[in-house]
Amino acid sequence: MNEELEIFLEDCDDQLQMMENALVEMQSAEATEENIGAIFRAVHTIKGSAGMFGFEDIVTFTHTCENLFDVIRQGELKINSEMVSLFLLCKDYIEKLIDSAVNDEELSEEENQLGKELIEALLSFIPSEEIPKKKSILLKDEEEKSLKNRWHISIRFNKDFFTTGMSIHSIFNFLNSMGTVLINAPIIYKIPLLEDLNPIFPYIGFEILYEGTQSQEALEDVFEFIQEDVSLVIFEAKNLEEYDLLLQIRDEELLQEELLRYSFITPKVTQVDTPEPLKIQEKENTIRNKELKSDVSKQSSKKSSASLRVDSQKIDILINYMSEIVIANSKILALVSSDDEEEEEESELQEAAQNMKQLLEYVRDGIMDIRMVQVGDSFNKFRRIVNDTSKKIGKDVEFVISGEETELDKTVIERVSDPLLHMLRNSIDHGIELPKEREKNGKSPRGRVDLRAYPDAGSIVIEIEDDGKGLDKEKILSKAVSNGLVSENANLSDEEIYKLIFAAGLSTADKVSDISGRGVGMDVVKRNIEDLRGSIDIESVLGQGSKITIRLPLTLAIIDGFLVQVGTTKYIIPLENIKECIELTETQELEMGENEFINLRGEMLPLLDIRELLQEDGSLTSRKNIVIVYFGNRSVGLLVDELLDEYQTVIKSLGSVFHNLSGISGGSILGSGEIALIFDIPRLIEMEKLKGSVMDD
Repeated sequence: MNEELEIFLEDCDDQLQMMENALVEMQSAEATEENIGAIFRAVHTIKGSAGMFGFEDIVTFTHTCENLFDVIRQGELKINSEMVSLFLLCKDYIEKLIDSAVNDEELSEEENQLGKELIEALLSFIPSEEIPKKKSILLKDEEEKSLKNRWHISIRFNKDFFTTGMSIHSIFNFLNSMGTVLINAPIIYKIPLLEDLNPIFPYIGFEILYEGTQSQEALEDVFEFIQEDVSLVIFEAKNLEEYDLLLQIRDEELLQEELLRYSFITPKVTQVDTPEPLKIQEKENTIRNKELKSDVSKQSSKKSSASLRVDSQKIDILINYMSEIVIANSKILALVSSDDEEEEEESELQEAAQNMKQLLEYVRDGIMDIRMVQVGDSFNKFRRIVNDTSKKIGKDVEFVISGEETELDKTVIERVSDPLLHMLRNSIDHGIELPKEREKNGKSPRGRVDLRAYPDAGSIVIEIEDDGKGLDKEKILSKAVSNGLVSENANLSDEEIYKLIFAAGLSTADKVSDISGRGVGMDVVKRNIEDLRGSIDIESVLGQGSKITIRLPLTLAIIDGFLVQVGTTKYIIPLENIKECIELTETQELEMGENEFINLRGEMLPLLDIRELLQEDGSLTSRKNIVIVYFGNRSVGLLVDELLDEYQTVIKSLGSVFHNLSGISGGSILGSGEIALIFDIPRLIEMEKLKGSVMDD
C-alpha cells in the first residue's frame, strides 16, 4: 500500500469514528445541529477523498447518504431513531467498501445486496421532490439552472504530484459526478523541448469553468485530500475582477492569451493592470503567501494544517535511538566524573557533559511528548460497543466519559484498550440490572456507567464505575473456596475477596452469555495491566455499584529514576514514586525490634527489607537508608544500603526467563556498563508481607 492510500485510510478511519460518535450520541439524546453537521461533513469528506482515487462504489454509496443528511441538515426532514440505526449500518458498510477498495478486493454477492438494500432504505426517507435530478449540460429546466453557480477553478500541480499515485483523470471524473465541467482548458505552454523534458514532472495545468450547486467552501473541500500537492484558486466566474487577481497570482506570461482563447474572458472586460491593493488584501485570507509566487506549493487557497501526521513506527525508532544516546551519555558522565573526582573545581569537560545531559533531557521529553495522545479518541470508540451491548441484552444504559483530554502514551492506550472493553462489557452484563429489577429496588430504570481518566502522582488513573448491583462478597468467596483458590477458614479483607474475580476460571454469573460469564478474561485483564507496570483495584457496595480503578505509568520507554544499592547490586526506583529518603537511625532500629514498621512522625510506616526479600549479599556499609515510596494512596519504606543519584533510566526487558520476577519490572544499563534492576513499586506494595499493614495517606 502506497503512502497516499495509507493517509486516505487513516483519514477515513477518523471520519468514520466521528460519524459513529455523533450517531451514538443521538441515540441517547436529541439530535443537534452540531451532530448532524459532523455526520454530513464526515460522509462528504469520505466521498471527496474516494473520488480522488476513483473509488466509484464508495462515491455512489456515500452520495446517497449525503443526500439524505443534506435534507435533514436543511431542516426539511426530522431525524428519528430508525434513521440513526440505519446510518450506523451505513457507517459499517462504508467501512467495508473502504477496506475492499484499498485492498483491491471484490465485495461478496451478499455484501453487494446489502449495499442495494441500504440505498433503498436511505431513498425511502427522502421526499420524492427532494431526490436530486440528474445533471444535464443543456440545463433546460430554468428552475434548476437558477440554483447553479459557475465557478472558475485554476489548478497547477506541485513537482512531485505524479509520485503520490494520484490521478488527474480521477479529479475530473469526480467534478463531473458533482456538477458539470463546461470548459476544461489544458495549460501546456510550460512543457519544454523533448531533450529537456522530465517525464515525471507535471508541467501541465488546467483552467476550468465548472457549474454546480456547491458553495466555494464545498468545492475547496473536494480538493482537501490533495491540497498540499496542488496550487488551487477558486472564484465565481461572474466576478470579472478575480481574473485580474488570477493573472497576478499565476504570473504566467501566456495565461491571459489562453483565457481569451477559451472565452473565459473577453478583451472588453479584461484589465491586466495591477489590481487595487485593497482587493489583493481581501484575498489574502483564501490564497496563501501570494508574494512567493515562485513556490507553487505555497499558493494554495487553503491554509495547511499546523499538525503533522507521523507514522508511529518512525517515532518508535526515534525513541530507540534516544534511548541509546541516553545510555551513551551516561557512560560519558561516568568517565568525566572519574577523571575529575580529585579536582576541587568542576572542569570545563564535566560542565559540558552536564549541559549535554540537560539538553538530552529536553530532547527526550520532547520526543516522548510526541507519543502522548489524548485518551478521548480511544474512549469514544467504546460508545458504540456499550450502546449495542446494552440494547442486545435489553438494558438501558447511560454511558458517560470524562477526562478525554488526559494524555497517555499511544502504546499504553493501544494495549489497555482490550482490557477496558472487557471490563465495560462486564459492567453492563453483570453490573447493571434490567430496568424492571432496578425499579423494583428503587432505582432509575436507566443504569449508568462512567469511564473517566485523570493524572495523579506521575501516573494516569482510569476508572470504570457503574451504579449496578455491586459484587456479592459471599458468593465470590464461596466460589473461590469450591474452586480451591482459598481455604475455607481464610480470613480475607473485602479488597482481597474482590480481587479473587481476577483468578483464572472464577465466574459468579448465573448463566453464560455470548458477552461474558465463562470466567475467561479477567485474569488476562489483570495480567495485561501488570505487564504495563500498572495496578488494578476494586471497590464495591452490594446493591449500589462497583468501581474498578486502573493506574498506569505515563510511558514505557524512558523514565527518571533514583539509583540505590543493596549489597553488591544496584537498583533503580522510579522517581515519580518516591516521597522522601531518610536514614534509619539506631534509635528507630531499636524501637523496631522484630517488627516490620517504624514510627514516622506519628504514622506507622511498613518496611520492606530489600536485602532479605531478594536474598542479597551482606551490606558493604554500616549505614541503612529508607526510601519512602508510594502508589495511589499507599506508602511503604524500602530498606536499602546506599543512596546514589538521580538517573535517566532506559527501560529494557529482562526477557521471558525473568518475566515473573516479583517486584522487578525491567532493567537498565548504567554508564559503567553495569546492569541495574528497576523496582516495580505497585508489585512491591502488594507483596505478601505488606498485606494488612500498608499505610493509607
